[in-house]
Amino acid sequence: MSIESKNEALTRRWYEEVWNRKRAECIPELLAPHVVAHGMGADAAPLHGPEAFRQAFDMFTGAFPDLHITIEKCIAAGDTVTVLLRCEATHAGDHLGVPATGKRVTFPVMSIARYHDGLIVEGWNVLDLLTAFRQMGVV
Repeated sequence: MSIESKNEALTRRWYEEVWNRKRAECIPELLAPHVVAHGMGADAAPLHGPEAFRQAFDMFTGAFPDLHITIEKCIAAGDTVTVLLRCEATHAGDHLGVPATGKRVTFPVMSIARYHDGLIVEGWNVLDLLTAFRQMGVV
């Protein structure tokens, strides 16, 4: 199996296990201890380490507990995998600083992950939360 195929399989596992099945215990299995996740912190600041990512994960899944992510496009090249995602969820929690609206939202995310030795070592994430906030009626 090529490195690209392995990294694509890890990416698919990341979204299915961590995000769709909400298996937070997989986070330290798939992220390197020194991982940097760009675009996931407050004001899109980078997060450092699996525990910092776990806190962002908890906040996001607290706001959208039924979040489901579909991989629309996946491109693997060398140590890098790029995905275009479609996120669908109900805004059922206050975790993003906005009172729960109960509204369904669909919004895109683009993400690039770099792998080393089977772990994500760096990620760049662009979430279109403005679209979600518009659908929730808060913008």
